[in-house]
Amino acid sequence: MLKTLSKIAILFGILVSLNSCKNTPWKHQKTPSETVKIIHFSDSVLGLDSIALLRQLQHMESRHPAIFNSSDTSFNWERDLPLYLLDPEVQALFQDVLKLRIPLDEFAIQINNGVSQYKNRFTDKAKSFGIYTYISRNEKFWILEGPKHFFLPWDRYLGSDHPIYARDPAYQIQRHNADRIIIELFRALGQNHIPKNKNNSSLISAMIESGKSLLFIETILSESQAVQALNISEKENNFLIENEVDLWKIILKNRWLFDNSLDLKRKLTQPAPFSSFNTPIDHKIPGQAGIWFGWKILKSYWAKNPQLTLREIMSNENVNLILQKSGYRP
Repeated sequence: MLKTLSKIAILFGILVSLNSCKNTPWKHQKTPSETVKIIHFSDSVLGLDSIALLRQLQHMESRHPAIFNSSDTSFNWERDLPLYLLDPEVQALFQDVLKLRIPLDEFAIQINNGVSQYKNRFTDKAKSFGIYTYISRNEKFWILEGPKHFFLPWDRYLGSDHPIYARDPAYQIQRHNADRIIIELFRALGQNHIPKNKNNSSLISAMIESGKSLLFIETILSESQAVQALNISEKENNFLIENEVDLWKIILKNRWLFDNSLDLKRKLTQPAPFSSFNTPIDHKIPGQAGIWFGWKILKSYWAKNPQLTLREIMSNENVNLILQKSGYRP
């Protein structure tokens, strides 16, 4: 009798384990390693002799067509590139980058691990690309994407305490930390697989569409990096988890999900110091809480439909069906 019970217990444990794996399809898969070509372009050009600069750049032209043969007709490298390279601000930022950026070997491992997961999930639809890092003079772009390359402005990631970001809003300042450059790269990559739903302007559509970006980052990188991508701390994420039921009840009670109000979407899905739920504790509710709920709905949907691929979920524009079949009940 005891042996029988023991066998049943073991079988039950195996079934639970299998079900657990089945219901977490966003977990990492075993994949072959990838090798993405990464070029620190600034290292190649910012140390050139200023006297012979133009001639030295001409020798580099054939090796870097993505830089020298830009599709941007307003850019003439013979005219614009030397002025940029000799700019004292660019030179000063480059020195800070050399001190603070992630070592190339470590950087390459993180990127290649993510690209391996990405290509395994998207197979024939995966974008192949190379990477150039450069100095942008702290322009607004977090990442620039070209036909075959991503351009990463490393001077946007010098750490939240760097004086160049002193005027940035406090709730956005963490985006400047060095570990965010990997997140922003894969956020940009994921956007290639999220169709813009022009036929649905409701809050739930905005929640799901933006939530897909977090699901992509969690699947390709990690859950903690998805939290970072939302620009909230672990403490703020825990606050949302602890208050998930009450906040969801407010959304349902006010019938916000199918509301098309631009102001409502601004309050719940746009970057802000907090999310407005019209409660006395609004100041404690992290910004973009609506996107956090969209992410949770998508995870619930995928857990209940583990036969789906990430690619299929990202391309699915039927947000009402996703919500219905998610069975989301915090």
